[in-house]
Amino acid sequence: MRIDMMEFIPVTLQRKETFAIARSSSAIAEVVFLAVHSGRRVGHGCAAPTEVTRENVHSVMNTLQSFARSLPGIEFEKPYQLQERMDKLAANQPSARAALEMALFDLAAQAAGVPLFAYLGGRRDRMPTDMTIGIMDKDAAVDRARRWVQVGFQALKIKVGRDWKADAKRVKAIRDAVGKHVELRVDGNQGYSMSDALAFARYARSEDVAFFEQPVSVDDWEGMRALTESSPIPIMADEMVLTPDDVKKLRWSNAARAVNMKLMKHGGILRSMEVNTLCESAGYPTMVGCMGEPQLSIAAGLHFALAQKNVRWLDLDSHFNFASDPTSGLRFENGQLIAPSGPGLGIDVQFPT
Repeated sequence: MRIDMMEFIPVTLQRKETFAIARSSSAIAEVVFLAVHSGRRVGHGCAAPTEVTRENVHSVMNTLQSFARSLPGIEFEKPYQLQERMDKLAANQPSARAALEMALFDLAAQAAGVPLFAYLGGRRDRMPTDMTIGIMDKDAAVDRARRWVQVGFQALKIKVGRDWKADAKRVKAIRDAVGKHVELRVDGNQGYSMSDALAFARYARSEDVAFFEQPVSVDDWEGMRALTESSPIPIMADEMVLTPDDVKKLRWSNAARAVNMKLMKHGGILRSMEVNTLCESAGYPTMVGCMGEPQLSIAAGLHFALAQKNVRWLDLDSHFNFASDPTSGLRFENGQLIAPSGPGLGIDVQFPT
């Protein structure tokens, strides 16, 4: 295959409602769509820059401009053959690199005539995903929890991190509303102090919470270590794990029991494989999560997860909350997200005009 041409466009996606977490809230998600042309085939990718990836739309566009100047004419058979070039052109721009990798893997799997999950070695085509409930008042959270369970979700992730007492009461109210058969997960998004996080965990222990994600700041390694040792709810790391070296530090520090992986923060499928391999060797089961992403990049995360034995959970739900999405092709049935059966990512892309 040869890279003939690249196109990219920034798009603002409107959420159905404002999404609030511990430290911020937003009614939109800003992404950049990428198309890589190779003969009669087109591979698609998407970058979703955030504070976590330490990027913005402007920096992603600059990086994709560098790709567009340097890569046309390059021939490749496997995406990893371009890894050194991607490292050089996308230093410190993980979501931009992730977008290019998605497109390259899309092309490679199309050329092989198989869905991406099969190209990566996976045999299953679906996994259960959760639905995230942002920070809101208790009654509104209970209402949304009930509605999502009625739709078919069997797991809910509840955002916490502002007021541990109110958060704990909200988690309890949701548990009472949805029953014991629904898995509950909580995500602090760095909002708590260590003492408040521990108080929350002790209060919520009776609500059968699966894990407690990134309760304290990414800089508070000692707080994460203390929580990992003392919390009755297993601690999961997220924003503090961006690179393979971060996994090593996490293990040395004994600062978590599991890791939330995201293609955007690691820099695509290849880097995520490295992170997941290290997590597996350290005994950390992983979850594949997302930023504010459309179906295109959600599909890439799903295909990746389906091919990784160490991935135990999915948190791929952001596309459900967009008012409109120029990409389509994913299905959701009985609580499970289903990968398209067509070659490559299998996602239809209609670039906005």
